[in-house]
Amino acid sequence: MNPILFWAREVLALLFFLFFLVFGLSGLLGLFRFPDPWSRLQASSVTSTTSVFSLLTALLLIAPSWAMASRILIIMAFFMISSPTGSHIIARFLWFSGLPHWMPEEKDKG
Repeated sequence: MNPILFWAREVLALLFFLFFLVFGLSGLLGLFRFPDPWSRLQASSVTSTTSVFSLLTALLLIAPSWAMASRILIIMAFFMISSPTGSHIIARFLWFSGLPHWMPEEKDKG
């Protein structure tokens, strides 16, 4: 393999690993900082899907063989279907439980 192409794949994989780290940590931060389950669900589902997809893309870039790359692609397809579906099921349960949304407190204007 061409050394420049190998180096470019390694740098792109490192970039996607960094995306994984940033999205994962921001989802974790949102999980603890947001006030209600609705906001926490949004923060965790969007960032977890994005971070895992970034991780799998990085692994796809450094896959040693076509067999490994095809397995990673199958996992990516499964994850892109199952993760939003799981978040939808949790949101539907929250909706039917009657849990109220968080409302900011109105401060005195006087």
